[in-house]
Amino acid sequence: MCGIVGCVSKENCYEKILSALSGLEYRGYDSAGIAMVSPSKTLNVRKKKGYVSNLKGKPLAGDTGIGHTRWATHGKPSDANAHPHVSGKFALVHNGIVENFRTLKDELLRQGEVFLSETDSEVIVKLIARAYDGDFFGAVAKACERLKGSYALAVLCADFPGEIVGVRQGSPLVAGAAADALYLCSDVPALCGAAEFICPASDGEFIRIGGGKICFCDGQGREICKQFTRVPPESRLTSAASGTFMEKEISEIPRALSDTLAGLTETDFAPCARILRGAKQVYAAACGTALHAAEMFADVAESEVRCPVFCFAASEFRYRDPLIGKDDLFVAVSQSGETADTLQAARLAKERGAYVLAVTNIAQSSLASLAHFTIVMRAGPEIAVAATKSYNCQLLCLYYLAAQMKFYRTQEFPDWFASLPSLSSAAEETFGCFLQMSALAAKLKDARGMFCLGRGLDVRTAEEGALKVKEIAYVFAEGYAAGELKHGTLALIEEGFPVFTISTSPALASKTDNALAEAKARGAFTVLLSQDTAALSESCADCKCALPALHEKLMPVLAVIPLQYFACRMCLLRGYDPDKPRNLAKSVTVE
Repeated sequence: MCGIVGCVSKENCYEKILSALSGLEYRGYDSAGIAMVSPSKTLNVRKKKGYVSNLKGKPLAGDTGIGHTRWATHGKPSDANAHPHVSGKFALVHNGIVENFRTLKDELLRQGEVFLSETDSEVIVKLIARAYDGDFFGAVAKACERLKGSYALAVLCADFPGEIVGVRQGSPLVAGAAADALYLCSDVPALCGAAEFICPASDGEFIRIGGGKICFCDGQGREICKQFTRVPPESRLTSAASGTFMEKEISEIPRALSDTLAGLTETDFAPCARILRGAKQVYAAACGTALHAAEMFADVAESEVRCPVFCFAASEFRYRDPLIGKDDLFVAVSQSGETADTLQAARLAKERGAYVLAVTNIAQSSLASLAHFTIVMRAGPEIAVAATKSYNCQLLCLYYLAAQMKFYRTQEFPDWFASLPSLSSAAEETFGCFLQMSALAAKLKDARGMFCLGRGLDVRTAEEGALKVKEIAYVFAEGYAAGELKHGTLALIEEGFPVFTISTSPALASKTDNALAEAKARGAFTVLLSQDTAALSESCADCKCALPALHEKLMPVLAVIPLQYFACRMCLLRGYDPDKPRNLAKSVTVE
């Protein structure tokens, strides 16, 4: 959740750290801070509640520093709870959760320590300071032996200017190298504007920066040989220029789909052919928006392959003692590849003998490293916290995977497979709905709540559309199976209550319209999105939005786009920032 930066430079590195922290803002955060080791071997800290921009001003002196963007877990957002935390000669930034921090804190309190924050992170820096006997690395390693949970750390010691010690356990950490600086960071994209070469750490590995080099080692200080890779140009973060990143990323959906399809056609599925052909059962797990994509995959793959496909929220999968094992396929979906619950679910599946296939946007992510096989999306950097283009590209990747499964089992592709190249242009056609969606957003911006309804595959689109409204416009919204409306939810319908209905299956159109009519009869303001001309002409909806026509199985990739745009416009009209929704983070690296 939080963002970590460390930098050792040939010159003052304050601005470099500030720039990298700005590159991490898309993760979502509530406070930020920087600590520097000055040439006189003193620690200087600047930290504030609020945005990274609050840290601007006269740079703190030093060529060695660490920075942090915090998303609150233990303790409210405040200056005191912001990182870095300091104890004695040490400053520390931390991403993750120390599960045994209360026990450790009680012990430290009995020993006379005074805490200035409510965080679990301050416990770590005090453990390091107490373990210090002149050995910087040894103190960090000794303190880590006592920690339970997930963490990525970057630590400074006033006695060692020019050095940073980092460690990863269950939370991402990557090293980067440029001609004029060496870096630590919690995220590959945030380094892509500065570092030329990168290398992620694995769990249990330490990163030592000093003496002009980066060294990976274990807890005993034994060096680990690692391979650095050149930063791919397409990973570099970009500017929103004008408007918001969310608007920019919605506008990029056609290109992202085209790039992703190009990557899929170049992907050799032969290494996983055996499992695609013979998997007894298929499981899928993900969180948030990615979960809706995984649920869509389960619906499509089960229909095409005629094999049981079970989809779970990753946070639940790992605690249900699932019946997964050898010869089963486990599909893990995560935009960042760092989602903690999805990673843990994938580890569990792998431990039980399942074949893990990952779908992620980051080739160098923890999930990609863990998986037996990875499908890398080519959505490009996604900065807005609320996912848009990555969802469309996840759907494309998962449709393509379902098609490959069918081909390896029957030597035939689904009848919709030939229409995949048309997705990009059809997605661009959906932009013709934006004027209508903008008008609806203006009309409904003061609504207290809304429903999104659908049947079949459209249920997943309804769920994702509702999630977008909740995430960024802060309006209660619920995605619901249209047939379930009358089993309780109809009680909430009142005069003017907005009900959006997605209807892209002609076979289900009349049934879907029945639910819409039930809502309208009770005073609801009803909206219909469909590519089916008959459904549009016969519907009783108050507002009808015509989608471009494509094979009905592929319509979920298109139908969600107007809903993404509607949520963005509603957010802006309500006076909020769609790129940085409150309480949320882009990459959820804690449970």
